[in-house]
Amino acid sequence: MDIGSIGVAQLEVFMLALARTAGIFTLAPIFGSSQVPVQVRVLVAVSIALVFVPLCASATPAPPAVDLLPMAALMIKEALVGLAVGFVTNLVFAAIQAAGDLIDIQSGFSFAAVLDPVYGSQTAIAGRVHHLLAGLLFFVTNAHHVLLAGLADSFRIIPVAELSLNPAAAGGALNLFAAFFAVALKIAAPVLAAVFLADVALAVISRGAPQMNVLFVGMPLKLGVGLVGMAIALPVMLAGSRDALGDIGYQIAAMARILALH
Repeated sequence: MDIGSIGVAQLEVFMLALARTAGIFTLAPIFGSSQVPVQVRVLVAVSIALVFVPLCASATPAPPAVDLLPMAALMIKEALVGLAVGFVTNLVFAAIQAAGDLIDIQSGFSFAAVLDPVYGSQTAIAGRVHHLLAGLLFFVTNAHHVLLAGLADSFRIIPVAELSLNPAAAGGALNLFAAFFAVALKIAAPVLAAVFLADVALAVISRGAPQMNVLFVGMPLKLGVGLVGMAIALPVMLAGSRDALGDIGYQIAAMARILALH
């Protein structure tokens, strides 16, 4: 094999790795945020793709296709795999913020919703706090290292030269979505329980004193219970969020196995 063919093969492997990496960093938390300049995202994707070229070459059982159409099909497949992995990673952040959204709805913070510049939607106090905590924990707990390890596992599970994907992957993705919703409930459970007890107390008061305006009294009470509950349950929220971020690598590998029909 001459040097020119080796260079072409490595360039093809790099392009396929870049397609998957770019797909991941399109949806991955922090890196895929609209607040991060496009130039920075492209530079990070190219740098990581260069690092993973030797791994992709060793995990590829056959050289990539040289023809234009097969190569284009492989790049589309790699982009889809990257988007799926990035979506799973983003689900972890969405689950943590969903826990805050549940607290906002139950405690009444949703009346003070403001525009979230990251997602372009309205986010209230608890949802914003949970999102910021998730962003801090993402780097404090080295979850970005776990993300890169999960990316490496995806290259081992789904080699870049394989074109086939599991057509039933949507069902597996739905199961992952249900698991992340359970994570959101677990994180928000202490505060939701406190707000529920406040609702029960207000119901008892309304039965004992019908002349009292329960709505007028209950709103500030539930707001106070929500704030105090979030302060007291902060260690539980941090532990649940840390565990969810620590499972990013496992969830990426699970999605890759679903896509690869393993």
